[in-house]
Amino acid sequence: MSITPTGYPVWVRANGHTAYGGHINKTNYQSVGTINPRTDLSAENLCRIAADLAAVARTAPFSVVAFQCNDAVPAAPTVSKYFAMAGTTPTGTRNGDGDITFVWPESFADDYGIIANANIVAAVATPQQTMAGMLFASVQISDADADGINETVRVRVVDATGAAVPDAIVSLTTWTG
Repeated sequence: MSITPTGYPVWVRANGHTAYGGHINKTNYQSVGTINPRTDLSAENLCRIAADLAAVARTAPFSVVAFQCNDAVPAAPTVSKYFAMAGTTPTGTRNGDGDITFVWPESFADDYGIIANANIVAAVATPQQTMAGMLFASVQISDADADGINETVRVRVVDATGAAVPDAIVSLTTWTG
């Protein structure tokens, strides 16, 4: 028999504690608490776990991408690490020195096959290399196909004078909602 989980996949950010099994009126069966604390959860334990998990799900990043721009011999960026709630590495395109655009699919399926949109609502890019002077990274989130779902993030890396930084190494973190 197949199970269909309650609620939405975590990246939609629409689940409250009840989607994780919490309930403000949850009680222990026959008012008996934990019988074996090494193996059992009480209603109180489960409610705390559900509330904490809902809080983590509301704030956790959707993805973290570590990449290097390939500007010396112009090419797409090299992704060295990718961590995400769902899906595979986004497609990266070089726009110019220190200027990359990543495109994610608009929706993903969770482990149970439930499909939900992944609308990017926030992003932060951080340069990871040291050079003389300061490096700055900016992000621009957009909806490339105008369907109401932001799936594109453009990252630009510049130095203190505003000049593009070739072959920049960057960490990009995104949040959905």
